[in-house]
Amino acid sequence: MSTPTSGRLPIAPASFFAMTLGLAETGNAWRNATELWHAPAAVGEVLQGLALLSLLWWGVLYANKWVSHRPAALAEWHDPVQSSFVALVPESVILAALALRPYAPALAVAVFALGSAGNLAYGAYRLAMNWSQPRDPAHTTPSLYLTYVASVLVNALAAGLFGFTTLGWALLGIGGLSWLVTDSVVTQQLFVGGLAAKTRNFMGIYMAPPVVALAAYQVLSGPEASTAIVYALLGYALFVTAGLAMAYRWLREQPFAPGYWAYTFGVATLAQGLMILTPRAHTPVIAVLAALFLAATTLLTLAVAAGSAALLARRSYYPTAQPAPALSALWPNDGFTGP
Repeated sequence: MSTPTSGRLPIAPASFFAMTLGLAETGNAWRNATELWHAPAAVGEVLQGLALLSLLWWGVLYANKWVSHRPAALAEWHDPVQSSFVALVPESVILAALALRPYAPALAVAVFALGSAGNLAYGAYRLAMNWSQPRDPAHTTPSLYLTYVASVLVNALAAGLFGFTTLGWALLGIGGLSWLVTDSVVTQQLFVGGLAAKTRNFMGIYMAPPVVALAAYQVLSGPEASTAIVYALLGYALFVTAGLAMAYRWLREQPFAPGYWAYTFGVATLAQGLMILTPRAHTPVIAVLAALFLAATTLLTLAVAAGSAALLARRSYYPTAQPAPALSALWPNDGFTGP
């Protein structure tokens, strides 16, 4: 399969930033393991370094797409499904800030501010688009969680880790309430309309809201966290994860693709939430689950990385270039304009 290029740079969709999220969050899980169990610190830091490198690479490709392939970039921006993945760009910046925090605190805060503002601006913009533009039911997929649910919850988690607790609670409110509203719409469509095989990896996004909410709530609440709320979030997170595990055959009807990175983020964040809970839990079951999910996210990340390397070796990682459809066909103009 040929690789689309502009000069020497391939064209990559915004969804490829999922690699950055998976590497960074697996690195965060290992940082928690280092603090909790004195696990080797090098593992988490290597993963964070790889996350930063991937962010730089995807950032260069995404910027190049806007410069050299603007019609394709605009088509993605206005597409009712693919536009959700643009939210991964500021979310990746937020996670990069967490990666930098131990080494350059002032720089990390500045990077977080940039990512946080971009996350909220894009989320509000996309919310307005979803209100004002006609949508086909097939466009309602778990990717909707990315814009103003999962990414905003990550924003809240990061705000708590940086010590901006009041901001974090406000962000948790935005992401949490948006989750309650959006979940009913997405789940209804999944029950009635299903999900095409080529987008089954979107189910990795489906597990993101409960696991991020679990970690964010504990970070923001600290020792005052409500046991009832923590275990309610944990219960639902484990329930959804079990459902995805039982749907393995259905999910695997989609051949391996770069979108499989979507699964790594949720499992890593669940491991992180469990490790945050472990010191205050009154049962060793939580510690066992935390260790199991840390192992699971490590193996999953390695497997997806190996699969990605195989695709790169076959020169089939990047999508084949196709002419961008007319924007009017994707997103009729009724008062709002894109970039």
